[in-house]
Amino acid sequence: MYFIQGADQKQYGPITAEQLRQWIGENRLNRASQCRTEESPEWKALGDFPEFADAFGSIPAALSSPGILGTGTQDASPDEVAAKLRPPAIGVIVSGAIGGLLALVGIVTHLVGADQGQQLPPGLPAQYEAMLKAWIEFSQKYGLVMNLLVVVTSAITILGGIRMMQQRSHGLVMAGVILAMLPCFSGCCCLGIPFGIWALVVLNKPEVKASFR
Repeated sequence: MYFIQGADQKQYGPITAEQLRQWIGENRLNRASQCRTEESPEWKALGDFPEFADAFGSIPAALSSPGILGTGTQDASPDEVAAKLRPPAIGVIVSGAIGGLLALVGIVTHLVGADQGQQLPPGLPAQYEAMLKAWIEFSQKYGLVMNLLVVVTSAITILGGIRMMQQRSHGLVMAGVILAMLPCFSGCCCLGIPFGIWALVVLNKPEVKASFR
């Protein structure tokens, strides 16, 4: 007996091998659909089960009808899915690394006192002078805590990017991508926004979502 994970992340089963073959023939499942046996808790691609290898011979490479399980998608190979994930994942990792590095510099700067006694540039308009003064006071008072928080969020972002390339821990990957898009927690303020949007678009593709374990 087998269990299938649908596109809605719900588990369907137990299902017989004959029923699975019927769903494959109806294009309601493809090689990337996640499946496990009754005896094993491990999910893996349906195409990796030797007993169903011959069932995909008649399935065209074109788009399949979604079916009631919502798992019918364009049949993408593992290499194709990995190629889609790699570029945005690298961007997320770079964003997290830059944010973490800048935060570490800020921590060292605070510990050695280099951020104390900062002088305002002369000739500033009154409104800008007040805003800059308030920001300097805030940074001197809470800068260490903020930079420590950025180090933690940057570590989660980097780990999320790594897991994205490994196609593991979908929830952790989504958390890392979202953190990368927060302006105050990513490298160079807004660097993570374009990579984060790119990653979210790729991660929400059915064939990509189904490839995670």
